[in-house]
Amino acid sequence: MKNNIKDTTDKLVYGHEGWLEDYVFHYHAGDSIQTMLKWGHNTECDGLPRTEELTFKTFAPDGTVEDVEVKDTGKEFLDLISETDQEGIYIFSIQYDNCYAEYPGDKWKKGKKGEHPDAVAVNRYVQSATNCITVGHSDDTNVYAAPLLTTLLPENAEFVVGHEIKFVLKTDGEPQACDDIDLIIKGEGEKTTEKLSTGADGVLKITPKKPGVYCLIARYIIEKSCDDYDTIHYTATHCFRVKEHGGHDH
Repeated sequence: MKNNIKDTTDKLVYGHEGWLEDYVFHYHAGDSIQTMLKWGHNTECDGLPRTEELTFKTFAPDGTVEDVEVKDTGKEFLDLISETDQEGIYIFSIQYDNCYAEYPGDKWKKGKKGEHPDAVAVNRYVQSATNCITVGHSDDTNVYAAPLLTTLLPENAEFVVGHEIKFVLKTDGEPQACDDIDLIIKGEGEKTTEKLSTGADGVLKITPKKPGVYCLIARYIIEKSCDDYDTIHYTATHCFRVKEHGGHDH
């Protein structure tokens, strides 16, 4: 079945991004796990991206890369499905990496400098989205440092009210400073947004005060002029569900 939801991939130049929301399921080793890929701006859905331009990977607790099945739902999200053979924390991930040329009148065309020599500027857009899925009843909640172009991953996946969570923003595996991070919290029929930042160590610490779905969105630009582009615009998202109490009953 072909999804009839509008294609808004190119809106990433205006701030669109993907994020991954988990289902409230409990999994055991050997089960198929799944998550939802949504697309839009600041957790407001707006169409879907072209999946052929995305890279999909699932990382097992030991770092093994698993295949991802992308399933059309006919709705404004896609299901991502992967297999498991271990207990612990699995990471679903998507990654986008393409260049866009800017023209007068706020017009954009996909491609590098060589394809658009008359452009005002050419920017490279790198985006990643991740989330963590608990499999089994293992006490090991450490999160594998997935080697993506940009990541905003927790060191430990204990998403409980009152428990401090440490995230690290990285570019190509190295800590990244960023002063433009949105924390969006959805719960009990309301949505709130907070502005956060990291220092040079890339560290971001959060202590959730209430249950709900939390989404972190980090946006930053690195000047790196080369034959193909002038700057790199990075966006990293990580979505997670905070529970009132600990345990494995998610």
